[in-house]
Amino acid sequence: MSTAMTPAALMDLVKKQETNFSELAHKSGDAVTFKQECLFARQQLLKNSFTLSTAAKNPNSLQGAILNVAAIGISLNPATAHAYLVPRDGAICLDISFKGLVKLATDCGAIKYAKAELVYQNDDFAWRGPTTPPKHEADPFGDRGDLKGGYVIAKMPDGEYMIEVMSVDEIHKVRNTSKAYKSGKGPWVDWPEEMAKKTLIKRAYKSWPQTENRARLDSAVEVLNQHEGTAYTIDQHGEYLELLRNEDALGFYLMRRNVGDTIWTALYNSGEKGQKVKLKQEAAELEKAGIEQFNAVRDAIAEAVEQKDATGLQEVVDELSPAELDGILPELTEEQQQAVTAMKEAA
Repeated sequence: MSTAMTPAALMDLVKKQETNFSELAHKSGDAVTFKQECLFARQQLLKNSFTLSTAAKNPNSLQGAILNVAAIGISLNPATAHAYLVPRDGAICLDISFKGLVKLATDCGAIKYAKAELVYQNDDFAWRGPTTPPKHEADPFGDRGDLKGGYVIAKMPDGEYMIEVMSVDEIHKVRNTSKAYKSGKGPWVDWPEEMAKKTLIKRAYKSWPQTENRARLDSAVEVLNQHEGTAYTIDQHGEYLELLRNEDALGFYLMRRNVGDTIWTALYNSGEKGQKVKLKQEAAELEKAGIEQFNAVRDAIAEAVEQKDATGLQEVVDELSPAELDGILPELTEEQQQAVTAMKEAA
Protein backbone atom coordinates (compact mmCIF):
# COMPACT_ATOMS: atom_id res chain seq x y z
CA MET A 1 0.00 0.00 0.00
CA SER A 2 1.13 3.54 -0.74
CA THR A 3 2.36 5.68 2.15
CA ALA A 4 0.27 8.52 0.63
CA MET A 5 -2.93 6.73 1.59
CA THR A 6 -5.28 9.25 3.19
CA PRO A 7 -7.14 8.82 6.48
CA ALA A 8 -10.37 8.70 4.49
CA ALA A 9 -9.05 5.86 2.33
CA LEU A 10 -7.86 3.99 5.41
CA MET A 11 -11.25 4.31 7.07
CA ASP A 12 -12.93 3.09 3.89
CA LEU A 13 -10.88 -0.10 4.25
CA VAL A 14 -11.84 -0.38 7.90
CA LYS A 15 -15.52 0.03 7.04
CA LYS A 16 -15.33 -3.15 4.99
CA GLN A 17 -15.01 -4.95 8.34
CA GLU A 18 -18.32 -3.62 9.68
CA THR A 19 -20.10 -6.97 9.48
CA ASN A 20 -17.24 -8.81 11.18
CA PHE A 21 -16.98 -6.06 13.79
CA SER A 22 -20.68 -6.23 14.62
CA GLU A 23 -20.59 -10.02 14.96
CA LEU A 24 -17.59 -9.89 17.31
CA ALA A 25 -19.05 -6.99 19.29
CA HIS A 26 -22.30 -8.89 19.80
CA LYS A 27 -20.41 -11.91 21.14
CA SER A 28 -18.52 -9.69 23.60
CA GLY A 29 -21.71 -8.07 24.90
CA ASP A 30 -22.22 -5.12 22.52
CA ALA A 31 -20.00 -2.87 24.67
CA VAL A 32 -18.82 -0.95 21.58
CA THR A 33 -20.39 0.20 18.31
CA PHE A 34 -18.76 0.28 14.91
CA LYS A 35 -19.64 3.89 14.02
CA GLN A 36 -18.26 5.33 17.24
CA GLU A 37 -15.06 3.30 17.19
CA CYS A 38 -14.39 4.31 13.58
CA LEU A 39 -14.67 7.95 14.68
CA PHE A 40 -12.29 7.42 17.60
CA ALA A 41 -9.87 5.52 15.37
CA ARG A 42 -9.83 8.32 12.81
CA GLN A 43 -9.14 10.87 15.58
CA GLN A 44 -6.17 8.85 16.79
CA LEU A 45 -4.75 8.47 13.29
CA LEU A 46 -4.94 12.21 12.67
CA LYS A 47 -3.41 13.00 16.05
CA ASN A 48 -0.10 11.27 15.37
CA SER A 49 1.68 11.39 12.02
CA PHE A 50 3.76 8.28 12.74
CA THR A 51 0.64 6.29 13.61
CA LEU A 52 -0.96 7.49 10.39
CA SER A 53 2.04 6.60 8.23
CA THR A 54 2.30 3.15 9.86
CA ALA A 55 -1.37 2.51 9.17
CA ALA A 56 -0.94 3.64 5.56
CA LYS A 57 1.90 1.16 5.06
CA ASN A 58 0.10 -1.68 6.84
CA PRO A 59 -3.67 -1.12 6.59
CA ASN A 60 -4.41 -4.77 7.34
CA SER A 61 -2.98 -4.31 10.83
CA LEU A 62 -5.34 -1.37 11.35
CA GLN A 63 -8.28 -3.57 10.38
CA GLY A 64 -7.06 -6.25 12.80
CA ALA A 65 -6.71 -3.76 15.65
CA ILE A 66 -10.25 -2.51 15.09
CA LEU A 67 -11.57 -6.07 15.16
CA ASN A 68 -9.74 -6.61 18.46
CA VAL A 69 -11.66 -3.62 19.82
CA ALA A 70 -14.88 -5.45 18.99
CA ALA A 71 -13.77 -8.88 20.21
CA ILE A 72 -12.63 -7.53 23.58
CA GLY A 73 -15.34 -4.89 23.92
CA ILE A 74 -13.01 -2.04 24.89
CA SER A 75 -13.52 1.46 23.50
CA LEU A 76 -10.97 3.77 21.87
CA ASN A 77 -12.80 6.74 23.38
CA PRO A 78 -9.99 9.13 24.47
CA ALA A 79 -12.11 10.40 27.36
CA THR A 80 -11.91 7.03 29.11
CA ALA A 81 -8.19 6.36 28.39
CA HIS A 82 -8.93 2.61 28.24
CA ALA A 83 -7.45 1.71 24.85
CA TYR A 84 -5.37 3.18 22.03
CA LEU A 85 -4.13 2.42 18.53
CA VAL A 86 -0.33 2.40 18.63
CA PRO A 87 2.38 1.71 16.03
CA ARG A 88 4.73 -1.18 16.86
CA ASP A 89 7.14 -3.04 14.59
CA GLY A 90 5.56 -1.63 11.43
CA ALA A 91 1.99 -2.47 12.43
CA ILE A 92 -0.94 -0.86 14.20
CA CYS A 93 -1.77 -2.62 17.45
CA LEU A 94 -4.49 -2.29 20.06
CA ASP A 95 -2.96 -1.16 23.35
CA ILE A 96 -4.97 -1.41 26.57
CA SER A 97 -4.12 0.65 29.64
CA PHE A 98 -4.17 -0.66 33.19
CA LYS A 99 -7.38 1.35 33.60
CA GLY A 100 -8.85 -0.55 30.65
CA LEU A 101 -7.92 -3.89 32.21
CA VAL A 102 -9.63 -2.89 35.46
CA LYS A 103 -12.72 -1.81 33.51
CA LEU A 104 -12.90 -5.20 31.79
CA ALA A 105 -12.50 -6.99 35.13
CA THR A 106 -15.35 -5.00 36.70
CA ASP A 107 -17.53 -5.47 33.62
CA CYS A 108 -17.18 -9.25 33.81
CA GLY A 109 -18.01 -9.27 37.52
CA ALA A 110 -14.65 -10.66 38.68
CA ILE A 111 -14.11 -7.67 40.99
CA LYS A 112 -15.89 -4.55 42.20
CA TYR A 113 -12.85 -2.36 41.67
CA ALA A 114 -9.05 -2.47 41.67
CA LYS A 115 -6.29 0.06 42.23
CA ALA A 116 -2.62 -0.33 41.33
CA GLU A 117 -0.09 1.68 43.33
CA LEU A 118 3.70 1.97 43.13
CA VAL A 119 5.89 2.03 46.23
CA TYR A 120 9.14 4.03 46.42
CA GLN A 121 12.13 3.86 48.77
CA ASN A 122 11.07 6.93 50.82
CA ASP A 123 7.45 5.80 51.26
CA ASP A 124 6.18 4.39 54.56
CA PHE A 125 4.86 0.98 53.53
CA ALA A 126 3.73 -1.96 55.65
CA TRP A 127 2.48 -5.24 54.20
CA ARG A 128 -0.47 -6.68 56.13
CA GLY A 129 -1.15 -9.90 54.28
CA PRO A 130 -2.98 -10.97 51.09
CA THR A 131 -6.48 -9.99 52.29
CA THR A 132 -5.85 -6.73 54.20
CA PRO A 133 -5.00 -3.42 52.49
CA PRO A 134 -1.42 -2.40 53.34
CA LYS A 135 -0.40 0.75 55.16
CA HIS A 136 1.04 3.14 52.57
CA GLU A 137 1.92 6.75 53.33
CA ALA A 138 3.85 8.95 50.91
CA ASP A 139 4.46 12.56 49.96
CA PRO A 140 3.25 12.78 46.33
CA PHE A 141 4.97 16.16 45.93
CA GLY A 142 8.36 15.23 47.42
CA ASP A 143 11.30 13.06 46.49
CA ARG A 144 10.02 9.49 46.94
CA GLY A 145 13.28 7.85 45.87
CA ASP A 146 13.74 4.90 43.55
CA LEU A 147 11.00 2.42 42.74
CA LYS A 148 10.76 -0.35 45.33
CA GLY A 149 7.76 -2.29 44.03
CA GLY A 150 4.01 -2.07 43.80
CA TYR A 151 0.71 -3.61 44.77
CA VAL A 152 -2.89 -3.99 43.66
CA ILE A 153 -5.90 -3.70 45.95
CA ALA A 154 -8.94 -5.46 44.49
CA LYS A 155 -12.34 -5.63 46.14
CA MET A 156 -14.09 -8.92 45.47
CA PRO A 157 -17.82 -9.35 44.75
CA ASP A 158 -18.30 -10.63 48.34
CA GLY A 159 -16.75 -7.47 49.79
CA GLU A 160 -13.43 -9.06 50.75
CA TYR A 161 -10.09 -7.66 49.57
CA MET A 162 -7.35 -9.38 47.62
CA ILE A 163 -3.88 -7.84 47.61
CA GLU A 164 -1.14 -8.66 45.10
CA VAL A 165 2.42 -7.35 45.51
CA MET A 166 5.46 -7.36 43.25
CA SER A 167 9.00 -6.23 44.01
CA VAL A 168 10.85 -3.96 41.62
CA ASP A 169 12.99 -6.95 40.60
CA GLU A 170 9.86 -8.90 39.62
CA ILE A 171 8.52 -5.93 37.67
CA HIS A 172 11.83 -5.52 35.88
CA LYS A 173 11.93 -9.22 35.00
CA VAL A 174 8.70 -8.67 33.10
CA ARG A 175 10.03 -5.46 31.56
CA ASN A 176 13.17 -7.23 30.42
CA THR A 177 11.18 -9.72 28.33
CA SER A 178 10.07 -6.86 26.07
CA LYS A 179 11.86 -6.82 22.72
CA ALA A 180 11.17 -3.09 22.37
CA TYR A 181 12.70 -2.30 25.76
CA LYS A 182 15.83 -4.28 24.91
CA SER A 183 16.25 -2.08 21.84
CA GLY A 184 15.90 1.09 23.93
CA LYS A 185 12.40 2.12 22.88
CA GLY A 186 8.75 1.32 23.41
CA PRO A 187 6.24 1.88 26.23
CA TRP A 188 8.58 0.65 28.98
CA VAL A 189 10.93 3.49 28.03
CA ASP A 190 8.28 6.16 27.40
CA TRP A 191 5.79 5.32 30.19
CA PRO A 192 7.57 3.14 32.78
CA GLU A 193 5.15 3.87 35.64
CA GLU A 194 2.05 3.04 33.62
CA MET A 195 3.66 -0.16 32.34
CA ALA A 196 4.61 -1.13 35.90
CA LYS A 197 0.99 -0.67 36.98
CA LYS A 198 -0.22 -2.67 34.00
CA THR A 199 2.20 -5.44 34.97
CA LEU A 200 0.76 -5.45 38.48
CA ILE A 201 -2.81 -5.71 37.15
CA LYS A 202 -1.82 -8.53 34.76
CA ARG A 203 -0.30 -10.43 37.70
CA ALA A 204 -3.26 -9.79 40.02
CA TYR A 205 -5.99 -10.71 37.54
CA LYS A 206 -4.86 -14.34 37.48
CA SER A 207 -6.16 -14.72 41.05
CA TRP A 208 -9.48 -12.99 40.47
CA PRO A 209 -12.62 -15.18 40.33
CA GLN A 210 -13.62 -16.90 37.10
CA THR A 211 -16.87 -15.50 35.72
CA GLU A 212 -19.06 -16.12 32.70
CA ASN A 213 -17.77 -13.09 30.77
CA ARG A 214 -14.14 -13.27 31.84
CA ALA A 215 -13.09 -14.25 28.30
CA ARG A 216 -12.95 -10.53 27.39
CA LEU A 217 -10.33 -9.90 30.08
CA ASP A 218 -8.32 -12.99 29.12
CA SER A 219 -8.39 -11.93 25.45
CA ALA A 220 -7.19 -8.44 26.38
CA VAL A 221 -4.17 -9.80 28.27
CA GLU A 222 -3.36 -12.15 25.38
CA VAL A 223 -3.45 -9.24 22.90
CA LEU A 224 -1.17 -7.20 25.17
CA ASN A 225 1.34 -10.01 25.51
CA GLN A 226 1.48 -10.38 21.73
CA HIS A 227 1.78 -6.71 20.84
CA GLU A 228 3.95 -5.44 23.67
CA GLY A 229 6.72 -7.64 22.34
CA THR A 230 6.56 -9.90 25.37
CA ALA A 231 7.16 -13.17 23.61
CA TYR A 232 6.71 -15.17 26.81
CA THR A 233 5.16 -14.58 30.21
CA ILE A 234 7.16 -14.44 33.42
CA ASP A 235 5.45 -17.70 34.48
CA GLN A 236 6.57 -19.42 31.28
CA HIS A 237 10.12 -18.19 31.83
CA GLY A 238 10.07 -19.50 35.40
CA GLU A 239 8.76 -22.89 34.27
CA TYR A 240 11.41 -23.07 31.53
CA LEU A 241 14.25 -22.39 33.97
CA GLU A 242 12.87 -24.79 36.58
CA LEU A 243 12.59 -27.65 34.08
CA LEU A 244 16.10 -26.90 32.86
CA ARG A 245 17.47 -26.74 36.38
CA ASN A 246 15.77 -30.01 37.35
CA GLU A 247 16.91 -31.69 34.11
CA ASP A 248 13.30 -32.76 33.47
CA ALA A 249 13.79 -33.88 29.88
CA LEU A 250 10.23 -35.08 29.17
CA GLY A 251 8.62 -32.06 30.81
CA PHE A 252 11.01 -29.76 28.93
CA TYR A 253 10.12 -31.26 25.55
CA LEU A 254 6.38 -31.24 26.32
CA MET A 255 6.60 -27.54 27.19
CA ARG A 256 8.39 -26.92 23.90
CA ARG A 257 5.54 -28.64 22.02
CA ASN A 258 2.93 -26.71 23.97
CA VAL A 259 4.17 -23.12 23.64
CA GLY A 260 5.03 -23.09 19.93
CA ASP A 261 8.07 -21.94 17.96
CA THR A 262 7.92 -18.19 18.62
CA ILE A 263 7.75 -18.41 22.40
CA TRP A 264 10.23 -21.29 22.55
CA THR A 265 12.81 -19.41 20.49
CA ALA A 266 12.49 -16.42 22.80
CA LEU A 267 12.89 -18.63 25.87
CA TYR A 268 15.87 -20.39 24.26
CA ASN A 269 17.56 -17.00 23.81
CA SER A 270 16.60 -15.60 27.22
CA GLY A 271 19.78 -16.39 29.13
CA GLU A 272 21.61 -13.65 31.03
CA LYS A 273 24.77 -12.18 29.56
CA GLY A 274 27.70 -14.51 30.20
CA GLN A 275 25.41 -17.51 30.67
CA LYS A 276 23.51 -17.51 27.37
CA VAL A 277 25.79 -19.92 25.44
CA LYS A 278 25.92 -22.38 28.36
CA LEU A 279 22.13 -22.35 28.85
CA LYS A 280 21.53 -22.78 25.12
CA GLN A 281 23.75 -25.86 25.07
CA GLU A 282 22.02 -27.32 28.14
CA ALA A 283 18.59 -26.60 26.62
CA ALA A 284 19.50 -28.25 23.31
CA GLU A 285 20.79 -31.36 25.07
CA LEU A 286 17.77 -31.59 27.38
CA GLU A 287 15.35 -31.16 24.48
CA LYS A 288 17.11 -33.95 22.58
CA ALA A 289 16.83 -36.22 25.62
CA GLY A 290 13.19 -35.23 25.97
CA ILE A 291 12.43 -36.25 22.39
CA GLU A 292 14.03 -39.63 22.99
CA GLN A 293 12.08 -40.12 26.22
CA PHE A 294 8.83 -39.00 24.59
CA ASN A 295 9.28 -41.49 21.74
CA ALA A 296 10.21 -44.29 24.16
CA VAL A 297 7.08 -43.74 26.26
CA ARG A 298 4.85 -43.51 23.20
CA ASP A 299 6.34 -46.72 21.77
CA ALA A 300 5.99 -48.55 25.09
CA ILE A 301 2.30 -47.64 25.28
CA ALA A 302 1.78 -48.74 21.69
CA GLU A 303 3.48 -52.08 22.32
CA ALA A 304 1.51 -52.73 25.53
CA VAL A 305 -1.79 -52.03 23.78
CA GLU A 306 -0.87 -54.18 20.79
CA GLN A 307 0.12 -57.08 23.08
CA LYS A 308 -2.95 -56.47 25.27
CA ASP A 309 -0.55 -56.23 28.21
CA ALA A 310 -2.61 -54.39 30.83
CA THR A 311 0.07 -54.72 33.48
CA GLY A 312 2.75 -53.33 31.18
CA LEU A 313 0.48 -50.43 30.20
CA GLN A 314 -0.24 -49.69 33.85
CA GLU A 315 3.48 -49.59 34.64
CA VAL A 316 4.19 -47.13 31.84
CA VAL A 317 1.32 -44.82 32.73
CA ASP A 318 2.12 -44.90 36.46
CA GLU A 319 5.55 -43.42 35.70
CA LEU A 320 3.93 -40.35 34.13
CA SER A 321 2.55 -37.28 35.86
CA PRO A 322 -0.98 -36.16 34.84
CA ALA A 323 0.55 -33.28 32.83
CA GLU A 324 2.96 -35.63 31.03
CA LEU A 325 0.16 -38.06 30.19
CA ASP A 326 -2.00 -35.22 28.86
CA GLY A 327 0.90 -34.16 26.65
CA ILE A 328 1.44 -37.63 25.23
CA LEU A 329 -2.20 -38.71 24.72
CA PRO A 330 -2.80 -36.59 21.57
CA GLU A 331 0.09 -38.42 19.86
CA LEU A 332 -1.46 -41.85 20.42
CA THR A 333 -3.84 -43.67 18.08
CA GLU A 334 -7.52 -43.72 18.95
CA GLU A 335 -7.22 -47.34 20.09
CA GLN A 336 -4.28 -46.50 22.35
CA GLN A 337 -6.08 -43.46 23.81
CA GLN A 338 -9.14 -45.57 24.58
CA ALA A 339 -6.99 -48.21 26.31
CA VAL A 340 -5.30 -45.61 28.51
CA THR A 341 -8.58 -43.89 29.32
CA ALA A 342 -10.29 -47.19 30.17
CA MET A 343 -7.40 -48.13 32.46
CA LYS A 344 -7.57 -44.78 34.28
CA GLU A 345 -11.34 -45.05 34.76
CA ALA A 346 -10.99 -48.58 36.13
CA ALA A 347 -8.35 -47.55 38.64
